[in-house]
Amino acid sequence: MKVAIVFTPDYSEELHRLAFRTPVWLVDTPENRTAAEVEWHKAVEWPHISVTLFRAEDDLKTLLEQIAMRERLDSLEVIGAEPQPAVLAGAGFTRVDETANGFRARR
Repeated sequence: MKVAIVFTPDYSEELHRLAFRTPVWLVDTPENRTAAEVEWHKAVEWPHISVTLFRAEDDLKTLLEQIAMRERLDSLEVIGAEPQPAVLAGAGFTRVDETANGFRARR
């Protein structure tokens, strides 16, 4: 399964497009919480929409551990953060490609 992790403090404009295609873990800020609430309402009609908020102090390693308790991750899209090779390798990700706004990682 693919999951997106978004560290961008205001991802409200882009959230729907991303959440419609993959589960999203989103940093909890006032702007992002408002956008997440909109998506939670849309999930009533579109049950594949999944947005989970996380605390700003959570780091990538912590998030990967939390997500692994719920999902079998095959790939990861991270927005608003730099790759952390040791953390990603420790979680089993062997391929990392930087993107314009973050990176993608695959097992």
